[in-house]
Order: sequence, then structure tokens, then C-alpha cells
Amino acid sequence: MIRLTIDDQEVEVPQGTMIADAAAKLGIEIPVYCYHQALGPLGACRMCLVQVEKMPKLATACTTAVAEGMVVYTSTPAVDKGRKGILEFLLINHPLDCPVCDKGGECFLQDYTFQYGPPAGRFQEPKIQKVKDGPINDLILIDQERCVLCQRCVRFVNEYVGEPQLLLEGRGVETVVTTVDHAPATSQFAGNIIDLCPVGALLSVPYHHKARPWNIERQESVCTLCPVGCTTLATGRDGRIVRIEGRPVPDRSWGWLCDRGRFGYDWAVDPDRVTTSYLKGRQEAAARTTRQVGEWIEEAFRQHGPDSIAFVIGGMHTTEEARQLYRFARHVVGTDRVAMSRDVSGYLPRGLNGTFTDLDDADAIVLVGVDPYESVPVTHLKLRDRIRTGRPVKLMGVAPRSLTRETLSVKTLLSHVGQEPWVLAQALSSAAPDHAAVKQLGQAAPAFDGEEADLKALGQTLVESEHLTLLWDGLEPEVEAVLVALSQVRADKPTRVLPTWGPSNWRGYERAGFPGRLDALTQILEDARDGKIQVLIQWGADLMREFPSQRLVREAYAQVPHLVAEELFLPMESQAFGAILPQAGPGEVDGTYVNMEARLQTATSSVQPPGQCRPTKTYLTSWAHALQKPFTTEDGWDPYGDEGGDLLPPEPIPNAISPLSPVDQPRALELVTGVLVIENGIPSANLKPRMPAYPGRISPQDGEKLGIGDRGRVRIGKNGEEIHVAVEVDAMMAEGRIYVPLGMASAPVNRVGTGAVDVVRLEEVKNA
Repeated sequence: MIRLTIDDQEVEVPQGTMIADAAAKLGIEIPVYCYHQALGPLGACRMCLVQVEKMPKLATACTTAVAEGMVVYTSTPAVDKGRKGILEFLLINHPLDCPVCDKGGECFLQDYTFQYGPPAGRFQEPKIQKVKDGPINDLILIDQERCVLCQRCVRFVNEYVGEPQLLLEGRGVETVVTTVDHAPATSQFAGNIIDLCPVGALLSVPYHHKARPWNIERQESVCTLCPVGCTTLATGRDGRIVRIEGRPVPDRSWGWLCDRGRFGYDWAVDPDRVTTSYLKGRQEAAARTTRQVGEWIEEAFRQHGPDSIAFVIGGMHTTEEARQLYRFARHVVGTDRVAMSRDVSGYLPRGLNGTFTDLDDADAIVLVGVDPYESVPVTHLKLRDRIRTGRPVKLMGVAPRSLTRETLSVKTLLSHVGQEPWVLAQALSSAAPDHAAVKQLGQAAPAFDGEEADLKALGQTLVESEHLTLLWDGLEPEVEAVLVALSQVRADKPTRVLPTWGPSNWRGYERAGFPGRLDALTQILEDARDGKIQVLIQWGADLMREFPSQRLVREAYAQVPHLVAEELFLPMESQAFGAILPQAGPGEVDGTYVNMEARLQTATSSVQPPGQCRPTKTYLTSWAHALQKPFTTEDGWDPYGDEGGDLLPPEPIPNAISPLSPVDQPRALELVTGVLVIENGIPSANLKPRMPAYPGRISPQDGEKLGIGDRGRVRIGKNGEEIHVAVEVDAMMAEGRIYVPLGMASAPVNRVGTGAVDVVRLEEVKNA
């Protein structure tokens, strides 16, 4: 540790710390434009000048490392004069348009000018004019006149993300930030440059000229569009959310967001959102619809008993709402039939659940089926940060498609669909063949198509790594048995897993009491199909889109007298529902969400729910009245435990290991799937230009066989059902696989499931 003095205050910091960061530890603010801890020092703006004893000139605090016994002064006449001079140069050509600038009131240039700047400019020459409101892409504008050339945006996209799409162009006073080849920036992390920009040069298109700091409210919130659970700031005005920003959390998160989380907030005002109650297919007053559902529940309870009523939760509810629904089902109705909807069938025991710190500490990271860039984008950035900062880490993957990208190289072992558990088991067996846990997995493994050396390398990585972290997509449930066996083989070494599936708050639902495994939902649907359920209530779930067997869901719907849904948008087969109730969504209710780390995070409501949308407790209170039973949502339950702080209380890892099931030999063409956050089924007008026109992918060899050319539309059939998908040729796809994202509104892949495809027919060819 290094001890130094800043403004007569002593502080100890690690060697290599910059003066600016050491001062921040004391609560001393040093003005900066170009510096950001995540990006490292640059020294481009010179705004952070400080005076250091024994140094002949002023030093830049963001590029000067601390030294033992160093004495620093951050506010002296010489420092103030230096900062004043820098500001005078920055303001020479800066436009005087603060009243109409989106950054007005939130701008570093304004703040520092008030504090240090000259009262008037000395230059009489006309200001140089540059591009105003030029497009970076469909969602981001640049005002080149306001830019102070701090280079934060360029460095973030090019270095941190690894997608070189921005650059500095021109010389001298003509230097500007622009896109490479003047083409739109396509990175799904590009929106972060809006937050990074210290002035009003980079602007959000959806927020442009929408509000000012004095007529908005900013509330801490959490993004619920994927399991990462990024911390955000939600800006509300006139009853609607008009902006989402990243919210840094010290020592845990830089506040990065993917563009889906940043710009996808407009689902709340989408014209297709359910804001009115529906009763038997017609719009109806909320009070009457709620009362009618209460009568159905009371009738079923009285005539058929409590277990004739079932509750299924899904969607984007808070942990507290889940607890309210669980208590109502179990203690007011008295039914055992409660379950959560999930978009995959896998389950991760909480004892294996890791955190993002494990990504930082791991010397090996294994991706099981998951492409983080597509399904948990900000996790991809965390992996990129490991690579960028030079901290060694071995990256491997097991999946039916390559997981390597230009921004992240992953040694992928290609498996056939459904064989990921066996590939992991074989790798584990190659490194620890005599371990009892490995033997319990079984020996009926299919032949591995890849190189034996790669399999052994994976086995050594799994067994010998000092700190192993895995990311798992949850599609193949038998991976759980391999993970349990792996934890027993590595009993003396950390083994942590991060689940990358949804719904985003499924751990919160589990904490509230709902069974975490899909078996509970399967049993409810089978009972419904067999006529044992009179009222089935879907609470934010869309089973026709999410449950693996659409046929079972359809059969269950046909046998249930009263189907009830509480939704943000109409569910599939909405005509089958007797009542549809409008849901209050994220940003409209207070509560907590549990992310893929099993970490509780608090979100505060920014606006009131629109129309007839109501929070969960409103409906439950009305139905308890219909049953003439007491019900209160204030039971003293706290989702936070006594142990673990904001992490859910730990649980032991199970010991039982089930043998893996035999698998069929692969057929000519296999259907591969995975989560694509941009296509997660929640509509967004803001993001329509970014939606992939051809979300499906196929190998060049298979594309040639089908006569697709570069891209086209195909019909995929399996088990008598079909989906229609637009696909394009992708050189990274292995031959014999066709990829379709999970949960697309246009083509729900769960309709046919994964595995061998019966037939693929060309529907329409559209050559690029």
C-alpha cells in the first residue's frame, strides 16, 4: 500500500492507483472529461490538473500514479488558473445552446465552467460549425459542435467492447468523432456512450428534446429484460418513462447496459399493451372482471375443493408480488398447485450459484450452450474486461454451435443437440475416471465427433482449474447431474455456475415459495388435461410461448372451464381465456428482483400504472373478499436473509446424482436454439430498426443444399407442427444444424422443440 497526502488528508491506496482515484477515496472531486476508471488513463483533456510537491509543473491527476510520501494539492491558484485556461480553449468553438441541449443541467462542461471557467470569451472570430444531430445509428445522435474530444466513446466501443466502429477524423480544430466509413454503429453496447459522454455531444434519439432535469424524476431501478439484472436509473415524466440510464454500483458494476435494456423501455406505452380488462373476449371494467374471477374461484373452491385451482407465475413480477400470490394460493385458497413458468427445463441448485465476482476470480470459464453476447450481453462485457486487462483466463465452451466471436475467442467443443451433458461427462471421465461421482453418471455415452485431445483438454480444465466458473443456458436439464458430480470431484476447489435463463426473477419466485423446477408446472398441465383443474390462473406467464410442449398446453386449455391471465400483452391463444387482467409492470411497482447471481436488488417505481393496470395485491385482496377469508399483504416477510447480505441465503449442494439418459443418434439436420435478448418477445418500437430481419442461421453447406443462397425463409417441421423462420447463412454455424432463437414472437421455437428436424422446406428466397 502507498501512503500519500491530498489536501492535508492522509490516504492509503494500492500501488499503481492514479491520483484522481486516490482523491475520490477521500471524497475530493477532481474534474475530469477523458478519464474513466473502466477505460484507464489517457490524459487527453488536461482538466484534472493538480499540484504535486517537488514537481516543477502541474500534473494530470488521471495519468499520474501515486508514490510513497507524495503531497498533492487539488485547489490552489495555479491549479485554478490551469483549469480555467483549459475551459477557455474548450469553449472557443462550443455552441451557446445550453437551453435546448438534452444535457442541460447534467453537463460536466456547465458545472466546471461555473466553478472554474472564465466569465466571458475573449475570441471575436465566428465559431466553427460542424454536424449537429448527425446519426451514429438509429438510436444515437452526435452533435459534433459540443464534443470536447475526450475520446471516451471511441475508447469504449473500440477497446472495451472490441467492436471498432468509432474514430476521430480530421485534424486540429476540425477533428470530430464519427463512425468508421460513416456507416451506422451496430454494437449492441453503443448506447453506453450516451452515459459516458460528459457533455451534450452524444444524444439518445428516443429522449431527444423530451425533458429537462427540473421536470423529471429519476428513480433507482433494475432491468428485467434478461437475467443479468443491470442496475439502472429510470427517468419519468408526465406518467411515462422517457429514459433509462446505467447506474454504477461501487466495486460491483460500471453501470453498462445493452441497447435492449437502455432503449427497450417503451413497451410500457406500446399500443398493444393490455391496459383494459377483458371478460369473455370483450373489454370490461376492471372491477367487474376482477369480481367475476373471484366468483369463479369461490365456485371452484366450494364445489371441487382448493386443489381445483392452480396458479402459475412468470413474466417480470417482483419478488414481493410473487410472495403475495404464493401466500394467497397456499393460505387463502389452500391449493398445492402452484408453479412458475420457465423458458427452459434445466435447474441449478442454489448451492452452486456463482456471482459476477467468480468471473473475475476464475482461472477457467466454461460456457455450456450459451453465447453470452446474445443472451446475457453485459456478462459478455465482463468476460471482455478479463481479456482486455490481460488477466489470464481459459475460455472453453460446449454447444451445438460455435461460441467464438470477433470480440471473444472461445475454444468450443461442438456437440450434437441434446448431447452437451454427455460431452461434459466424457470430459470429466477422461480426467477423473475412478471418482465415484463420475461413475454414477453412467457409461452409455455416444461417440464424440470432435478431437479426443480437445475432450481431454476440457476434462483437465474442469478438474484441475483452481477456480472454475461455468455459464449454463439450462436447455438440457441433465447438465445439472454433471455439475453436481463436478462439484464433488472438485470438493476442495471453488466451482460456481451462473444460470443464464429466464424469467429474469425466477430465483425471486423460488425465494417467495414457488417450486423452482419445471416438474411442478408439468404436473399442473397434466392435471388440467385430465380435468382435475377448474380455474387455471397465469400470472404474467405465457405458457403457449414458454412451455416446452405446446401440445400439452393446448390440451390443458381445452379442459379447464375458467382460464385467467394477468399480462402485459395478450398471451398466445388469448381467445381461450375467460378473463385477462392488465398487469402493472417494472417501473410501476416497488419491490425487489433476484438476478442470475441470486442477488436481491431493489427497484423503485417511477410512474403510476396506466389505464386499468393494477399491482398484484389489488386483485388478490378482491378475491380474498369473494372467498370471505382474511388476507393481508403485510406479513412481515423479508426477502433478504440474515446470511449473505443482498445474496440469497446459501443452500447445500445435493449429493444425489442421476445417471444420464441414453441419447438418439443425430439425424441429418438438427434444430439448435438459444436466447437472443433483442428478440425476447417484449415489443419495442424504439428497437424495431435493430431487430434482425433474418434471426435464424444455417451453415453455408446446408444453405447450398436447400438452395437458400445468402438468406431466405424456411418452414421447419417436427412432430406434425411447423414454424416459419427467416434464416441467413452464417459461416460460424456447423453443418447439420439450423439455429432459431428461443421465444421469438414471430416463431416460438418451443412449438416444435429442439432436436432432430423432420423436414425443412424452402418457403421464399431473398438473395442479399
